[in-house]
Amino acid sequence: MTGRIDGGVHRRPSGADTRTVPGGTLVTSILYAPAVPTEQLSAGRLLIPGNRQLPTHRDRAAETALILLSGYAAVLAGESLRPVLPAPGDLIYIRRALPYAVVNLSRNAAVLMLAVTTDPRFGSALEPAPDLDPAVTIRAENLRAEHLERITRRRVSSSRRPR
Repeated sequence: MTGRIDGGVHRRPSGADTRTVPGGTLVTSILYAPAVPTEQLSAGRLLIPGNRQLPTHRDRAAETALILLSGYAAVLAGESLRPVLPAPGDLIYIRRALPYAVVNLSRNAAVLMLAVTTDPRFGSALEPAPDLDPAVTIRAENLRAEHLERITRRRVSSSRRPR
């Protein structure tokens, strides 16, 4: 985009900015060209329902930052699908062309994330990585079981504390 902006641009996403991707994740584009005169940045909101995951993909042209806003998630990155378990407020950086998937560890509650990328059209160059999906599915189930065990242990140990 060319031209000068004299002031901030306020934009509320509309229903047309939300799409469902395979697996049931709702992706809402918030900041993207041409809706906002951005040249090198875009952002979107990811709402991943319980027991679901964002399909494995890569972006050969853009870097991505994922910020967990709420919920329990795992980001599986690279060919080895090494898990990162962020807490709300944490940022996970995904370098250009690195395959990754986002897994909701909860069976019921949704995960809310903010994705910020250097693709000004937000997701225009995403490439699916279906070769990794079977491994992601197995890893996701194991991570969900571990998460449930951690939550259960935390609840049991806190109920036995002396008062």
